[in-house]
Order: sequence, then structure tokens, then C-alpha cells
Amino acid sequence: MLTPEEARTSLLSAITRTASTEPVRLKAALGRILAEDLKAPVSLPPFESSAMDGYAVRTQDPVFSGPAPYRLKVVARSFAGRPWQGTLKQGAVRIFTGAVVPKGADSIVVQEDARVQGDMVEFATRPLSMRHIRSLGDDVRAGDLLLSAGTRLRAFELGWLAACGFESLSVYTRPRIAIFATGDELRESGEALELGDIYESNRLSLLSLADALPVATEDLGILPDNPETLRQSLRAAAREHDALITSGGVSVGEPDHVRDIVSQLGTIDFWKVAIKPGKPFAVGHIGDCLFMGLPGNPVSAMITFLLFAAPALVQLAGGTPSAPFECDAVLAKSITPPRGRVEFQRGFYQGHTGTLQVAPTGRQGSNRISSFHGANCLIRLTPGDALLEVGSRVTILPFDSLLTGGG
Repeated sequence: MLTPEEARTSLLSAITRTASTEPVRLKAALGRILAEDLKAPVSLPPFESSAMDGYAVRTQDPVFSGPAPYRLKVVARSFAGRPWQGTLKQGAVRIFTGAVVPKGADSIVVQEDARVQGDMVEFATRPLSMRHIRSLGDDVRAGDLLLSAGTRLRAFELGWLAACGFESLSVYTRPRIAIFATGDELRESGEALELGDIYESNRLSLLSLADALPVATEDLGILPDNPETLRQSLRAAAREHDALITSGGVSVGEPDHVRDIVSQLGTIDFWKVAIKPGKPFAVGHIGDCLFMGLPGNPVSAMITFLLFAAPALVQLAGGTPSAPFECDAVLAKSITPPRGRVEFQRGFYQGHTGTLQVAPTGRQGSNRISSFHGANCLIRLTPGDALLEVGSRVTILPFDSLLTGGG
């Protein structure tokens, strides 16, 4: 069996990023993967601007050579979008945040430090050069590299690009992802259940998780444990999609046919990862289509998706997934360490950096979807013999990083 790190490395090394691109309007680019390097067409700010409401002055004004208080005449006003276009030689210019700093001025005295009397303004302290002035290009200069190809576009990047005047840009096309569930016991919600039947839930969970990634998903329903039906369905789906994700059918049970059929249609690159839950995770290819076989137990399916499938889909989409963020936390409840395999329990952490506390969210069976309720992290436990008492340090993986696939 592969370790979690070996499985991730092996999976990502087998993925060729998408090469096709398409233009999109900036307003539609949230979450997409940038397909080109972007350089700033303008400087930000494009002129010297005031960082505060106050008064623009010349620090070399003769009035500042004497003792405080300093009294100057207000000679003009400069507003954001309506600059005063004169040159300040003496006195002060009333100025507002974002407004152009007048020629000749080299400092802003904030209005809280000013006392106004008619058309005169008084300061108690001598102003400092370049105080509260944003220089041209303080954020970025025209021609500087803004973002590199492969960047996942978040709201922050989109705001930056909008400030630079971008209207559209080139992004990688979203890979087409097909998601199946397999099993004769599975029924759609709303159908009548007979003895031995259960409602299928993995597809909705996986489709919902995939919706946070730069991919286009298709729900291909439930497949029975019938080798010929599986063969035909997987072969047809592989022709139309860039990746297939199945849940169930990759373990060692007699009706678990998916892994064998994929190996007949293409290749199985690896199978089994030394984790709990999620051991029967399979990766392969059918032609150029990536195959990821997730376990059938719902918790196992979601954990293997978060740890492996999500970063794989980000890379397939043209991104560069980073390793999941990990940090230390102190146990608020004792845990018995696993034996033989790394275990990922669902947990809830709270507190501040350096003083985080975490506790598992109840019983942790691989069938217990309820263990995700209220959870905001995975608790990573390595095999050991000693009981992890309250106060012991453990490693947690917050969901914030896992849900984005590290992209």
C-alpha cells in the first residue's frame, strides 16, 4: 500500500494539464485557472494620491521654519475624480482620500490633526515629507507581472485585475468530469426501499465538492454490479470526459467489478492507500481519460476525494495544487491512535494560532456521514500504541484548504 504522500505524488505525476483555453469576461472568471501571464497595463495608483482626508502642504513652506502652531491659508480643494490642477507654492489644499496630490505638495496632514478657522487651517506639529501620500505605482507599476499562468482566480485577484482595467482574459477550459455510483443496493431518493436497499448519497456529496473546483461535472447516475453494463458505461463515459470518478466497486468483494474492468479497458496505476478510512482508492486511465475509483462508504469517498481527487482535478484544470495546509492543535478529548494505517478523523477546532483545541465529532465509522456535521477539519493520527490524552498535540487539516484542492 502507498502512503498518503506517495499516493498524492503518484496521482499528480500521472496527470497532464489541460491545454485548451478560452476567453472569459472578468465577471465570469471566479474560480477559473488563468492560462496566460498578465502584466499590468497601468500603474496603481496611476498618480500620487492622498491616503487620508486632510490637507496637502509643502514641508518646505516658510511657515514651518518657525515654532508651532502653524497657520496656513486654504487655497484650493482637491477631490477624488476632480483634482485641483494648480501648483501649490504656499498655503494648504483641502484634499480627500484618493484625490490627486497637487504639484508642489509633499505631505498630507490628516483632518483630525487640523483646526479650521474660516479659510485658515492650523497644525500643532510640523508635517513630515511624503506622509500619507501613496506614490505612483505603490501597488503595482505598469509592465510588472501581475499573475502567472496557472493561478486560481479568487475574488481578491479579480478585484486587482479590475483595478488594472482588465475586461476579459484567457483561462483554461474546465475539464469534463463524470461521476458514477455503483452498487445493486443503491436507490435514488424518493424510491421505495426494500430489505437490503439504501439511498445513494455519494454522488450528491461528490458533485457538491466538485462544484467548488474549476471543472464541469456530469452526474451519470447509479450503475449496477453487472460487469457488462459497467464495461459499456465506463467505456462510453471515457470517450466523452477528461476524468471519471466512481464510488464503490474497487474493494475486494465478489461484486466489486469496477477496478478489474478499468484494468481491462485501460490501466490501473495504483490501488490501496494506507489510510483509514479510504484504503481501497484506485487510480488508472481508460485511454486519455483519468480514472479515480473511490470507496463506497460515504465517509471514505469524501475523504479520498478531499485528499486526492480534488488536487488531481485542480491540476487537470491547469492549476498547481499545493499540499494541504496542516497545523498543530491540542486535543480536548482523548483518542486511541490507529494501528497500521494513518487515520483521518473528522474534528472541530477552535481558538487562535498556537492555542487551537480540537475534538473528534463523535463516533468515526466510515459509514457515519454524521461525523462531518459540525466538522471543520480532519485530525491526522499516525499509528502508535499510547493513548492520546487530553492536552496531547495532534495535526489537523482545516477544510478551507482541502475544499479548494490546494488550488
